[in-house]
Amino acid sequence: MENFEYRSPTKIVFGKDQLETLPSLMEEHSVKKVLLVYGKSAIKKLGIYERIHTLLKEKGIEVYEESGVRPNPDMSSVLSGRKTVLENDIDFILAAGGGSVIDAAKAIAFGVKLKEEDVWKTFMHEAEYQGALPIGVVLTIAATGSESNGNTVISNDEENDKRSIAKEGLRPSFAVIDPSYTFSVPRHHTFAGSIDIMMHIFEQYFSPTKRTETSDYMTLGVLKSVIENTNRILDGDDDYDTRANISWAATLALNWILQKGKVGDWASHRLSYPLTVHYGLTHGYALSSIFPSWIETARMYNPEDMKRRLDLLASEVFGGKGEDVPDKLRELFRRWGAPASFKDSEIDLREEDAMKLAKQTVALGDVGNMIKINASIAKELYLNAR
Repeated sequence: MENFEYRSPTKIVFGKDQLETLPSLMEEHSVKKVLLVYGKSAIKKLGIYERIHTLLKEKGIEVYEESGVRPNPDMSSVLSGRKTVLENDIDFILAAGGGSVIDAAKAIAFGVKLKEEDVWKTFMHEAEYQGALPIGVVLTIAATGSESNGNTVISNDEENDKRSIAKEGLRPSFAVIDPSYTFSVPRHHTFAGSIDIMMHIFEQYFSPTKRTETSDYMTLGVLKSVIENTNRILDGDDDYDTRANISWAATLALNWILQKGKVGDWASHRLSYPLTVHYGLTHGYALSSIFPSWIETARMYNPEDMKRRLDLLASEVFGGKGEDVPDKLRELFRRWGAPASFKDSEIDLREEDAMKLAKQTVALGDVGNMIKINASIAKELYLNAR
């Protein structure tokens, strides 16, 4: 294991009807004006929108809005929200929704500290992060784990690109997690969310660091819970406890506790970003399309570390031999209605397409730690995923 420090400043308020704690959570931060960031209609259908306005109005907190944030949020929402914050001297950002809404809120929060032209440059590592306004979250879907980490992923339609940054100052101050809200999530988004959770786990599990048994067994335990409870939903055995277990797994999967003492990989996420930009794949489905191919490619270039990881994964979770894991994953993803290759999504990937995706993946340098993926290996991996 490696040396590490760990601190999670996010206060998790978990369970039924916990939205009622919002006034006291805001009071802890002496909030006067808040920007409420949300998507389209989900929080209104759930009654969250109206309840937030009522609770905050009772405390004398002024509420401004940035609505219509889309999946794979675009810079347009970030810059619009930034403008509202600056024009109205807003001191707190509240995201109500899923990972895309939270990511947009985080980008707004740090964007107000920068010139407009430097916000995207920060994602491109061409401008320096300068801090951020505090952020709170009311979560409506179990997937990204954005409610308790400092990651944000934003698309830029004008640049035809998608980038991420991670800063400790972007960890939300609090997250209200009521698993009851997740019952309203469309079925395919529920399964795509579970795949996203699994992929966050895999990105931390597949590590070249030796002797990380504590982290490994914690990681595989969370993974088993996600698979077990998602299968319950598929089989019609869906209830509050099922949703609660998946919701808590989503938070644990990416609050960074599972990666302490080791290096993670994270190449699969970088490989997936161009797929959402160019082919419009849902984030979870982009990951499921590429990940079995990543395993097979990594096994060729780093057989020793991959064998160790795959053998343990097989014995603890999937059964069979480590070499069977890619096919076991393909079978699971397809059972959940998700693609496990480009063919499943009816994407006819040509060699020149693979090269274009590869160049975009490594535009800021090689990716991954289990193996270092350059443009040539990335192209090979994309082609193998057809």
